[in-house]
Amino acid sequence: MFLACHLFFGILLGLVLAGRTGERRLIGFSALGAVIPDLLDKPIGHILFAETLDSGRLFGHGLLFVFILIVAGLTSYRRRDSFATLAVAAGVLSHQVLDAMWAMPVTWYFPLLGPYEPQEYINYFGGAFMAEVSSLSEWVFLAASAGIVLAATRGLSRLSGAIIRASTILLGLLAILSLVLFAAGSPESVLMVGAGSVDYLLLAAVATAGVIGISYHQRGALIRDGLEG
Repeated sequence: MFLACHLFFGILLGLVLAGRTGERRLIGFSALGAVIPDLLDKPIGHILFAETLDSGRLFGHGLLFVFILIVAGLTSYRRRDSFATLAVAAGVLSHQVLDAMWAMPVTWYFPLLGPYEPQEYINYFGGAFMAEVSSLSEWVFLAASAGIVLAATRGLSRLSGAIIRASTILLGLLAILSLVLFAAGSPESVLMVGAGSVDYLLLAAVATAGVIGISYHQRGALIRDGLEG
């Protein structure tokens, strides 16, 4: 999955955690966790270790990283009554799930199955950037993320309300189209550049979760209070 998709799902997780705890700051911590694996691994793997590993899925994409964050989060909760680190851990785990890391067991279970497997890319960052900006799903997720954050932090405005309403419709269409493309044998499309069968299913799942999450929180106290405040 691409960055905006990870960010959007991290925000959704943050909404759930904030609704449970009453701490709206957890939205930011969860969103941060959802993008940390790429922010950590891409520069290290494709720049520092470009000649040896050239892989953007290293430590931040492994369960060991999640385990360390959970231990740190539990310690922080007991000492400071803070869920912040646990929210980051939830975001990181969501990133790994959306990246289907079970398909890369050597990385996901590192170091249990041996050293990282080297990859080979030509102009990784240029290709990744073009794939991101060329994928319509990324723009939908980015718009939905902006609408949710504006509504939850600054209150309702015509702009944020319009973004949320439009994003909900687009997310629904995205979920349907993703399932159609999956059923059609996962053909190449501008919906998500380079997507395969698992990617389309995960894309549909994230979009569906977005529709449900936004609709629920619009009726619930979290966003409603923010909109009214």
